[in-house]
Order: sequence, then structure tokens, then C-alpha cells
Amino acid sequence: MKISNKSRKIIFVLSVVVFVTSLAIIINLCFIEPYKNSKTMREIEELYYGDKEITNERGNLVDLLDVNSDIKGWIKINDTVINYPVLQSEETNSTYYLYRNYKKISSGFGSIFLDSLCDIDKPSQNLILHGHNMRDGSMFGNLLKYDSLDFYKEHPTIIFDTIAEQADWKIISIFKTNTLESQGEIFNYLKIDFANDNDFLNFVYNVKIRSLIETPVDISKNDSLITLSTCSYELDDFRTVVVARKVRQNENSAVAVQNAEINKNPLMPKGYYIRYGGEAPKINGFEKDLKDGKLTWYTE
Repeated sequence: MKISNKSRKIIFVLSVVVFVTSLAIIINLCFIEPYKNSKTMREIEELYYGDKEITNERGNLVDLLDVNSDIKGWIKINDTVINYPVLQSEETNSTYYLYRNYKKISSGFGSIFLDSLCDIDKPSQNLILHGHNMRDGSMFGNLLKYDSLDFYKEHPTIIFDTIAEQADWKIISIFKTNTLESQGEIFNYLKIDFANDNDFLNFVYNVKIRSLIETPVDISKNDSLITLSTCSYELDDFRTVVVARKVRQNENSAVAVQNAEINKNPLMPKGYYIRYGGEAPKINGFEKDLKDGKLTWYTE
């Protein structure tokens, strides 16, 4: 069927409109929004650190409460872009900061936010922080770099300060996990408190057997954890999770990273093996492995 000149003009105009609209969306997503988010974050950094050297000094959280009383802490991983305030909304609106910045303005980048069930004052034995994995590597995008042993060795600790205390945290596990039952049994890594010491140590055991890297950090029943969670793309709705324990009183924050190794067979969800192959390791459980002397990370 022959197309008239008028129809050709209409098709051409529509094509131009679609092209211009698509280009505008791409420019906004790749350039304008990242620039706006970076500018907003620089503003809060300047307020937090004041005249101090950002690379060497900690800031003052009290100075940020007038900006937003929902600011509960500050997270930083040295020599990465992770250097952000941590927000926490009311339990009735737990994902409020998923798509809002610390000014409470709508943003695709959202904020790093503390799980609403966590108690920062008590505090909970496992503090859970959520953040987006952005295309430009901002927010929690850098967590995916922990797939690399070299990256871990250069960044084995996390700084997470709250109003109550300043604390360093040693990374004990980096793992991948599913959120969909269709990909296998779901590991509940979002536990914040534990029934008893055995419950906590079993949780740590499950975190450790999944770790991509065998980190040279010991753990006891009295330790506190911080868990960083972000989206990952090995499978639909996957997560990359980094878990660290708080540096103990009078303990050196240095980590013997030369002793870190790649875990040759970390436990993955069933769906991962279906797509990528491989076989899950044999899991004996915390008590049996402890009795057999296999848990080099455990300490009294």
C-alpha cells in the first residue's frame, strides 16, 4: 500500500518527537539527576564536616538535626563515594526515604536509610541499612565492587557514627541472596535482634557460609553487626549484602587483609545454580562445625 506524503510527514514528526523525548529522558537520567544529587550531597557534607578535612576527620551529627531530625547517623567507606547521612522514618512509613533525599524532596537516588524496625538508641544487635545501587555508582552502588578481593583488601572497614557513638566496623561477609521464593529458600538476613546467643551465632554462621570472601575477622556472641543491603542483578530482585561487626572497645581497627581469601564455594540460592551452574557446599551447621574445629572466625 502506497503511503501518502502527508502520512510520511506525520510519521517523520512522530519519530522526531519520540527521539527528542527519549534523548531528554536519557540526558536527565544520566547527567542532570546525578548532578543534582551530587550537589545536594555536597551541601550536607559541608555542613557535617564543617572546616574539617573530610578525609581525616569525623563530622558532627548534632549540626544536622536542624536540617532533618530523621538523620540518625553517618556512613562512610574511605576512598569510595559512600559518604552519606543515614535517615530513618517512622515505622508506619518504613520506605519513606527510598525515593526522597534528606531534604524530604522526591529523588530517584533516595537516601541511605536505616530499617524502621531498628532501634538506634537501644541499639539493635544488627542495624540494617538500605540504599539504591545507582548507575553512576553513587549511594550503595560501590558495594558491588566488594565482589573483588582486591577491593575488599583496600576497604575492609566501614565507619558508621550515630548521635550516641562513633564506631568503626570490620567487614565479616559479602554475599548475594534472593528475595523471591521462586529462586529458592529465602535467607532472612534482615534480623535485627536475636532470641539468645545461639540464635545470634547461627545467624553469623549463615552469613559467613555465604560470603564471597573469607575475611580474617573474629566474631563473638557479644558483638554487634551492621548490614548494608542494595539491589544486585545476577537474578531478578537479587541483593548484594555487606555485613560488618563493630570494633570492640580497646581493639585496633586494622584488619590483617593479607590473610583474606576468595571463598571457593560460597552458599548461593538454588536459582543461582540453575542459571550459572555449580553445586551448593555441604552445610553441617554451627554447632557441628564448631565441634569439628572448622570455624576459625569464632571466638569466646
